Order: sequence, then structure tokens, then C-alpha cells
Amino acid sequence: MSIHETERTARSVEERNKQTIRRVFDAFVNQGDFSVVDEIYSPHMVDHQPLPGAPEGLEGVRYTIAGLREGFPDLHVTIEDMSAHGDHVVIHNTWRGTHLGDFLGAPPTGQAIEFTGVVVWRLLADGLIAERWGIGVESNMLAVLGLRRLAPAARNNARAAARRTVTSAGALLPLPPGTAGAWHALQAELAGPRLRAYETSRRRAGILQESFALQVLGGQDVLVHRIEARDPQGAARRLAASADPFDSWLRQEAAAVLGTDPWTHLAANAAPAGHTWMSVTSELTTAG
Repeated sequence: MSIHETERTARSVEERNKQTIRRVFDAFVNQGDFSVVDEIYSPHMVDHQPLPGAPEGLEGVRYTIAGLREGFPDLHVTIEDMSAHGDHVVIHNTWRGTHLGDFLGAPPTGQAIEFTGVVVWRLLADGLIAERWGIGVESNMLAVLGLRRLAPAARNNARAAARRTVTSAGALLPLPPGTAGAWHALQAELAGPRLRAYETSRRRAGILQESFALQVLGGQDVLVHRIEARDPQGAARRLAASADPFDSWLRQEAAAVLGTDPWTHLAANAAPAGHTWMSVTSELTTAG
């Protein structure tokens, strides 16, 4: 291959990589099209600056953007400048949105935010995204919201405090006659093929643990639904109102079996019970 052909090939690869990164923002971040994740990210993708509590891999990618879009439903990112260097793409962008939903444990404030940052991406030879580094994105966003990430020593103290503040709440759900089999099938699906989506959903809502225990009370099958979180009823309300596709699917499936949405029911009828657990948002504190 001649020098000119090599240069043309390199330019072609760099342009392809830039188009891929544009899709991250045009389709995924700005439009909420989660279907592109499997198309443009490597299964072994590493995000070096995810949201606190994010799992590894593609579920972490979905978790981070879902959390941002839940907190800022009108989120829009503008790419101000982009350059490609071999297998890396560097962008300077501006993030804008309105804090209308729960975000990292902070209730909505209605505050309009705008901040800038630099993001570096590494792509594989097949064009899939392999790594991401955010430079100033997270810190600038938290600063605008009046939050900051704790240093390691203070973070450990915050986690210890979190163990003292997280509680649990529960509610009883009568299981309609003849539906035990359908309920067990739903539980098996959540523990199997939908486990990752379920875990991501619960982290996003701020839930540390959730359980459904089948018991017999007064001759009737009853589900004891329990949530452990800093604000169990608030977490239940977030799940009941969430527009996330998995959350919507689970509410519909559970209601089809139980005749009611368990999370709406718990939010309205929870009975508190003392319990302790570690919060995934304990790495953050108010700035000042």
C-alpha cells in the first residue's frame, strides 16, 4: 500500500470513528435511543467516569445515561469541537438541561444547568467504542448542582453514616387465587434474563435491596414487599413514575398478576421497619 493510500485509509477510519461518537450524542444522549448501545459500544466497554453506582460494561453505559435523562428530561449536549487522532476521538461539548427529576439522591429543583467538558474516546479496529474518559464533565456538573464528590477518606466516613440512615419499608400485597405460578415465572425472569436490567433499575432508583416474600396469612397467600433505601417511599414513587422501558414493562407484568402496581401501593401504604444498609450515593455531599 502506498503512502497516499495509507493516509486515505487512516482518514477514513478517523471519519468513521467521529461519526460513531456523533451517534452517541445525537441518538443516545439527546434522543434517549438506547437501542444504539449494542450497535456502537464494545461489550467490554470501560467508562472511567460513570455515575456513582453504575455497574460495569454496557449496563453501566445505560445506567449512566438513564440516570442523567431521568434527572434532566430535556438534556441536550452540543458538540462544540471534535478531532480524531488514530483510534481516539476528542470532543469539547456543552451540556444543558433542567433538573426536573431525582438525580443521585438530590430531589428536583427546577434549576436550569449549563456546563462544559472534554471527553476522550477510544475505539477498536472494528469501530466499536472501547473506553471513555470525561475531563471536567462530572465535576462541572456537580458544581453547578451544588454537589461535590468526596475525597477517599471522607467518602469512607460518609458510607459509615449512610449505614446509619438507610431504612426499609414494606407493604402487604394479597396474591389473587390461581396466580402463584405466574408470579413465580415473573420472579424467575427477573433472576435470569432480565437480572441486569432489574439491578440497573434499582440502582437508578436508589434502592439497596428489594424483596418479595410469599407468606400465608389467615389462609391467604400474601406477598410481603420490602424496599431498603434512604427514602424507601421516595424510591417506590420514582419506580411508579419512571418512563424507563424496563420499569414500565415490570409494572405492567406485576399488575397483570397482582391486580395492582406494587410500587405505587408501597409508596402509599408503606410500614417503616428499622434496618441499615450502605447507600450508593454516599460518595456525594453538598458543596460548601
